[in-house]
Amino acid sequence: MGSGSLSPNWLYSLTTMSGIDVIQECEADRGWRFTCRIAGTTQVQLRLDWVDYNCWCPGGGVSPARVAEAVLMCLLDEGVTVGESFDAARIRRLGPDADGLVRRMLDALEQTS
Repeated sequence: MGSGSLSPNWLYSLTTMSGIDVIQECEADRGWRFTCRIAGTTQVQLRLDWVDYNCWCPGGGVSPARVAEAVLMCLLDEGVTVGESFDAARIRRLGPDADGLVRRMLDALEQTS
């Protein structure tokens, strides 16, 4: 597992990486459930609670699907093996800057779109 910070080439990797697709979004108790495809083949289910969405995106200026994508990108960038189904809050296991990590990734995603 990584150190909890983005690698030096993370923005380059972000702009050249096309390997994560959010293919389905469903409302769930206390948030959303997403089906995401990684590298065109691997499918995972990611749950995003409202409380986490509000932490990473105060004011709601970014879609929940974009937040899910950012969380998944951060986990993969840090070398975390994600299971078939997991909660987005799992990212906080990376360390105390995990919330900042997601916010920075969201900023980068918004700059590239």
